[in-house]
Amino acid sequence: MATTRGSGPSARGRAAAPTWSCTECGWGAAKWVGRCPGCQAWGTMTEVGAPEPARTTAAAPPRSPARPIADVEIALVARRSTGVGELDRVLGGGLVPGAVILLAGEPGVGKSTLLLDVAARTARTGSRVLYVTGEESAAQVRLRAQRIGAVEDGLMLAAEGDLGALLGHVEAVGPDLLVVDSVQTIASRE
Repeated sequence: MATTRGSGPSARGRAAAPTWSCTECGWGAAKWVGRCPGCQAWGTMTEVGAPEPARTTAAAPPRSPARPIADVEIALVARRSTGVGELDRVLGGGLVPGAVILLAGEPGVGKSTLLLDVAARTARTGSRVLYVTGEESAAQVRLRAQRIGAVEDGLMLAAEGDLGALLGHVEAVGPDLLVVDSVQTIASRE
């Protein structure tokens, strides 16, 4: 079967629309070919709607060389208790300053409630805490806080889905503890 521009399987709806197009004559094809069947030009097929190349990061000189793990000095770090004994046990004794912890689990098991409780307990010690919710409204979180006794003056609450706004809250509050619930709801405009 001979195929010309505008005819063939894709024109009749039996196959997907062409994803390659000739820059010389506009002939379309479902897959790349070295020579355009329409005008016979070589190397003129370009992908239509091709995604931009993924950003890559070039290798950079390391700050220090890799070394055997046994040679790394252990610095004693003061861990901060969460106020929840079992959570402290799982965390090896509490929260390590500067650490990032990802709490994962099935929906509905109580991750948000646990984190809100930990945030309130931390605020009770005089620490500044910022709880950023991306899934629920601030009012929903406030209702849960009231229900579990987690309404504290040192616990700041923001409902944000934008990374830039979240970072603005972090700069404004200067929290000792930051809770982001949940991280997959936060996106960057860039």
